[in-house]
Amino acid sequence: MLRVAVESAAGLPKKKLGSPDPVVSVVFKDEKKKTKSISNEVNPVWNETLEFDLKGVPLDSSSYIDVLVKDYETLGKDKLIGTAKVSLKDLASSQVKSLPVKNLALVDENGKNFGGTISMLIGYEPPAGAMTNPQDQQDGSMGGNTAGGEEGDGTDSGVPGAVTSPGEPGQKLRTRTRKRHNLANKPQDFQIRVRVIEGRQLPGNNIKPVVKVHVCGDTHRTRIRKGNNPYFDEIFFFNVNMLPSELFDEVVSFRVYNSSSFRSDCLMGEFKLDIGYIYDEPAHCILKKWVLLSDPDDSSSGAKGYIKVSMFVVGAGDDPPVERKEEDSDKDDVESNLLLPAGVALRWVTLKLKVFRAEDVPQMDDSITQTLKAAFGGQENKKNLVDPFVEAWFAGKKLCTQIIEKNANPEWNQQLNLQVKFPSMCERIKLTVFDWDRLSGNDAIGTTYLDLSKIASSGGEVEEDYPGDEFSANKGETGESEMGFLPTFGPCYICLYGSQREFSGLPDPYDDLNLGKGEGAAYRGRVLVELSTKLDGKPDKSVEEISSDDILVVQKYQRRRKYCLCAVFHSATMIQEPGEPIQFEVSIGNYGNKMDQTCKPLASTTQYSCAVFDGNNYYYLPWGDTKPVISVTSFWEDISHRLDSLNIILYISNRLQTNLSMLKSAVLSKATDARLVEIWLKLINQLMEDISSLKIPDLEGKPNLTSLDIQIKKLRDSALESIMEGAKRLFEEATDVTKCLSIIETWLDKLLQLAEEPQNSMPDVIIWMLRGEKRVAYTRIPAYQVLHSSYCEQACGQYCGKTQTVFMQYPMDNKKGLKIPVQIRVNMWLGLATEEKKFNNYAEGMFNVFAELYENQAQVLGKWGTTGLLNRSKFSDVTGKVKLKQEYFMPPVGWEWEGDWHVEPEKTLMTEADAGHTEFVDEVYENETRFPGGEWKLAAEPYTDVNGEKVQGPTEIECPPGWKWEDNWTFDGNRAVDEKGWEYGVTIPPDDKPKSWVAAEKMYHVHRRRRMIRPRKRIPGVKTVTDKKDTGDAEGWEYSSLIGWKFHRQQRSSDTFRRRRWRRKMAPSGRVGASAIFKLEGALGVDMESKVEEKGTKAEASVQQFGANRPTVSCTFDGPNAYHLRVYVYQARNLSALDKDSFSDPYVHVSFLHHSQTTETIPSTLNPTWDQTLIFKNVEIYGDPQSLAQNPPRVVMEIFDSDQVGKDEMLGRSTCVPLVKLTSGVDGSPKLLWEPVMHKNAPAGEVLVAAELILKTKGNDTELPLAPAKRGEKLYMVPQGVRPVVQLTAIEVLAWGLRNMKTYQLAPVTSPSLVVECGGERVLTAVIKNMKKCPNFQGNVLFLKVLLPKEEIYAPPIVLKVIDHRPFGRKPVVGQCTISSLEEFRCDPYATVAEVAMSSKMSLMAAGPRDLHVNIDDGRQHLLEAQYMYGISAAVDKMGTASQLQPYRRKRLLIGGVSFMLLLERVRNAAHTLTKVMTH
Repeated sequence: MLRVAVESAAGLPKKKLGSPDPVVSVVFKDEKKKTKSISNEVNPVWNETLEFDLKGVPLDSSSYIDVLVKDYETLGKDKLIGTAKVSLKDLASSQVKSLPVKNLALVDENGKNFGGTISMLIGYEPPAGAMTNPQDQQDGSMGGNTAGGEEGDGTDSGVPGAVTSPGEPGQKLRTRTRKRHNLANKPQDFQIRVRVIEGRQLPGNNIKPVVKVHVCGDTHRTRIRKGNNPYFDEIFFFNVNMLPSELFDEVVSFRVYNSSSFRSDCLMGEFKLDIGYIYDEPAHCILKKWVLLSDPDDSSSGAKGYIKVSMFVVGAGDDPPVERKEEDSDKDDVESNLLLPAGVALRWVTLKLKVFRAEDVPQMDDSITQTLKAAFGGQENKKNLVDPFVEAWFAGKKLCTQIIEKNANPEWNQQLNLQVKFPSMCERIKLTVFDWDRLSGNDAIGTTYLDLSKIASSGGEVEEDYPGDEFSANKGETGESEMGFLPTFGPCYICLYGSQREFSGLPDPYDDLNLGKGEGAAYRGRVLVELSTKLDGKPDKSVEEISSDDILVVQKYQRRRKYCLCAVFHSATMIQEPGEPIQFEVSIGNYGNKMDQTCKPLASTTQYSCAVFDGNNYYYLPWGDTKPVISVTSFWEDISHRLDSLNIILYISNRLQTNLSMLKSAVLSKATDARLVEIWLKLINQLMEDISSLKIPDLEGKPNLTSLDIQIKKLRDSALESIMEGAKRLFEEATDVTKCLSIIETWLDKLLQLAEEPQNSMPDVIIWMLRGEKRVAYTRIPAYQVLHSSYCEQACGQYCGKTQTVFMQYPMDNKKGLKIPVQIRVNMWLGLATEEKKFNNYAEGMFNVFAELYENQAQVLGKWGTTGLLNRSKFSDVTGKVKLKQEYFMPPVGWEWEGDWHVEPEKTLMTEADAGHTEFVDEVYENETRFPGGEWKLAAEPYTDVNGEKVQGPTEIECPPGWKWEDNWTFDGNRAVDEKGWEYGVTIPPDDKPKSWVAAEKMYHVHRRRRMIRPRKRIPGVKTVTDKKDTGDAEGWEYSSLIGWKFHRQQRSSDTFRRRRWRRKMAPSGRVGASAIFKLEGALGVDMESKVEEKGTKAEASVQQFGANRPTVSCTFDGPNAYHLRVYVYQARNLSALDKDSFSDPYVHVSFLHHSQTTETIPSTLNPTWDQTLIFKNVEIYGDPQSLAQNPPRVVMEIFDSDQVGKDEMLGRSTCVPLVKLTSGVDGSPKLLWEPVMHKNAPAGEVLVAAELILKTKGNDTELPLAPAKRGEKLYMVPQGVRPVVQLTAIEVLAWGLRNMKTYQLAPVTSPSLVVECGGERVLTAVIKNMKKCPNFQGNVLFLKVLLPKEEIYAPPIVLKVIDHRPFGRKPVVGQCTISSLEEFRCDPYATVAEVAMSSKMSLMAAGPRDLHVNIDDGRQHLLEAQYMYGISAAVDKMGTASQLQPYRRKRLLIGGVSFMLLLERVRNAAHTLTKVMTH
């Protein structure tokens, strides 16, 4: 029992109004108890005793209580006054029975002493049987208890082997309490349950670990996983019957092996624990503990990784405890949940995390006073409405900095000392910046991580032999001590990402992004930190101030340089729906964010554009020959020495990846040995050439240099040298190309590990898509990918100055990319301002810069003017919200006007509803009104659109040029209407139109309408209004029926609002080239006069309008190049099943830029064969064809399941790169390749496709290849030369029966049959009438004749399906199996096999090679009787010895030397099918 007598407190602070009502809460191990409250007192006296039941668990040296003094509130949450922590170490050692605490200082929530104290008396009665060991364990002597021993602290929250707590000089050990006295000494039943959850920091590269658990002579193994941090989550059961005394001496052994290694040293680590230790724990279990793996032959070699396990010993009548849900792994208290083997010691280290400052922290609070100040004409300062502090988590320990109130750029200058055992199995330090709230919980601003595996090295990475590498370099050399280094980082900024920066008083739906759950969608600021490691020793304070000398030293790491970013948008396609006009915004950090007022306004947004239908499935933005351009300047630290090295290694690894993929494809397609050697030699020579010629930049004289930079440089140099030596040795000694693949893959993995830069302080480039003013979708592009470097060409980013395809995504997308918001093609360049002229070498087209504003007018009484504009100004921006005037426009510094203001309509905002369509339906709603019970008469506005706005009547609507009517005007009866098409409604004031409609007429209905429709079709070859250049109003006006976004060219009778765009061109003064756009900084102009009247000062007006009006930049191309695209969609395999019959009806949407087409639908299959060519006859693409050939746009294929009812569901998405042919004489057809299909970021099958993009140089189709053969009227087949070469193949399946069929939909399988499908052909067995009486098929031989490809890579799978015949005609598929590879079942019927039985061999030879045939008539069974009977007897013989066979293993059965038997142990639904497959 633990008793806390709370006596009194003194010196509590007064409130603003009166004194507090103090109450004390005492917290011990998550149990809270509190005293009564004392009213209106700053020196309260309680004299209350609070008791805590220890439930038989004694105190240990790390036990403590938390004391909280609060101000009691009748309504709402109690307010915290002060806290204190009291250690119970002296009570735990039994040196005293009571612990008086007098005048203990209280600290406030910021950790500061405010003068208040509290006094109390703590008493302790140890539980019965609890004993103590007065000998203190010294720090560092042994980090934990010996797992196999009998002594140790087994009472610390049920944690055996608890590690010494930081801050305590040592840990007391007690004799373990045995809990075995109730067990009779006779054989009993026990069950040992072992759950292997996950592993961390397993040593090695490219490993495939497997865990073997050995208990009482029985061994179980987990599934094989990949990587150094595998996740298993598997549970094993060991049932034994033995004496308890013998059982408790048995050992649970964990051994982790590298399954990809065949060497004797494939054992990675081991841990042993006696069962008695587990049984002596509370509830006879060890829950979610980490165990340290060690070398069984050398325990002093240190940690070999960690695995997380749970262990239970369950006897008769015992109920095992339920494991709780997994908590946040970053908050896992690792050190108190760590089991160490005997003889292994861990050292104490102190991680010194210096937190200097932060910048660009977004607004997090809404201040009432600031709002009131703004309402009464004051200056509202929302920039600093945030109270930030930093929280650091590591190994279950948490430390926080002080709180800086109302500061968006806080300076903490504090050092957090985290004392942990090293090496630690925790891999990363979690840093979260919070906004402190007085009333509610703290809000997360952003979260980032310091990954210890990237900022520390054990020293064995480079020298370790690669698995299976007999050519590894530097054998026998060590040097680990020279290469290894302790965790170190910075000083360097770390970027924070999370939800959108714009503050809203409403709950943030993306708040989880700020906690690090998912990819952050927006920049949230940066934190300047430094990390160093100190061995041994104990810090005096957990949080201390940084010295002024260190603050001065870190100043040089904050020197900034100017960077310039340009992005040219070439296309925006695959938009799902039209909606409001679309705009794109590009930002890096805060620079370019148009809704942020802390940076200069920049030309960071594109013009608004309306989406146009592509004629098939998607929408696109019709930019044509004028591409929008953005220009952003920003200021960051110069870290070129880091990013240059990163890009060079990425360049080497990308070239190696390309060559390795070619080599793998050649191996799979069974290329000739000469071709394999050619590709292999190219790979090795390029790798050696790249490593020798591309040197990592030297660090001497570089700015912002840190100790981690030097260590990473050494690590990279050594690793590249090791790969170079290995490549030379491989070049000299290798004899088999295929055996080298694993070695080359290991090199590639090592290069990718080296291509990680932890000290990257430059934020990512973020592109946002906005609909109207709402952010919809985003993408993040790392800055180094588009960064220009003056070091060498290979040090430039992968996409620097190159056009790349980007799929944008929704923030925190729960559907995991099921829908793509938009696909963009963008060309980006980022470089130092001192090197901005280098951009001229990358720029294409002619850059133009304009200032623009809109003139607005409204129609009142038939006249156009400014009277009816309501809240709009005569001149405004495109949104109509910002008032502008031509005379206040001023060009930026370095720019001057070129010409006068002129009217130029914006074509991309005036899109007709029928744009892009080949068929269209015009609609008009006819309206009638009446008094209740009266006669229906035409309404005041007889014809409206669906929203009730006035439109032209059916007789006034003319067929547009280029279209023809398909039918007359009729009413639409396919809706909820009566037989004449009317729907009825009631008008409720103040509305003048009904809000809802019904199909049945009632007496009280006063309004009705019906939809009149008339279809029209586009005339091929005739230009429409939207195709013509100069159309619309002669004065440049664009019209709308109401103020909004939807405008059209020609005036209609229902129009009440119009506007036109005025533009004025700007030109750089004294500068030549596209790089002049980087001087576009600042707003062009605002209407200052009106702001002077409202606010009183021009300064305030400029702040309010800051950034509202930016220049628009565009890039104009001379003309497009015409291309001809052919996409060959042949087949797919292993697609997902979405229909109730376990199949799908797949079809493919194929999209290329702003064109899309759809294949035919193949019913009821997961392995469809479309055999279809989709031809895109005239694809216009702007830009240099040579650049396009180097980086062509991707062909996107989205596979859908066609449903008769409801919306079609997506099965997955895949992409392929087309083969670009710039000259008509280029020979060679594209090769069909299997491309992976992804569904919600997971594999969902494969699709066999190819594509070729042909440049039409002559402008006609004469140089194009011949059109493929047609299937039907419209479908083109895949042509010869591209399609696989097929041959007639016979497939024979011997099926005996079904076994162990599980229930399906809660009903047993009673009358099943087997279906075999391959290559579009299918064959069925007879139905088994009664599974219980006879589970065998009546006919055992199934025969198919199929056209199968000669090349195995193209062969379709064999699908086995079991169908149950149920009442009412239901035939569900209760199980299925797919045999992906047919190669092992192929046989030549005219060849002999060495192992064949002599009689079969002689009979085949006697029959002659041309006389062998298979008769599929009724006499077939007699012909194969001998083979069939032999197969039955052999199968029975095999099944009789099944206990000696390894499960899930295929067995070959020789029958006549020409066939195999396939034993499927499990067919999806645990059904056993005995079959034999033979192909001729």
